[in-house]
Amino acid sequence: MPSWLSTCRTTAQESTTPNGQIPDASLCELPDGFHLRGDAAAAWARLSAAYKSRFEDQPCLTDGYRDLASQQRLYAVKPGLAAQPGTSNHGWGVAVDLCGGVETFGTDQYVWMLENAERFGWESPAWARSGGSRPEPWHWEYIEGTR
Repeated sequence: MPSWLSTCRTTAQESTTPNGQIPDASLCELPDGFHLRGDAAAAWARLSAAYKSRFEDQPCLTDGYRDLASQQRLYAVKPGLAAQPGTSNHGWGVAVDLCGGVETFGTDQYVWMLENAERFGWESPAWARSGGSRPEPWHWEYIEGTR
């Protein structure tokens, strides 16, 4: 387990707070400054280690947990792309947006994620895949957090 995980609770926690209003103490901070729910962060660490063994670098993140204010700002700028504020899986700390090749369909990085992420508890939801209702190759979700 990476040392950064030792500073947070890595088990699933029932949230009693609304989407986008999770206290910092209930989230795990990833090395790049983004946050995830504890169990999602632990699964992300395992996925990241496997990804690094294949590509010699950690997966590149552009987003993780989004507080409500961030969701509102993003929705105001990109209403056709961002989820309605208060409904995003980013607001539960169980979604990430990726870069470094994963953000493009068909790259080695994207294909590796598609073939391997589920073993670590992550998936590209059907709507985000090529041919989905809102194709977003960069968007990945922690499975246990979305069901």
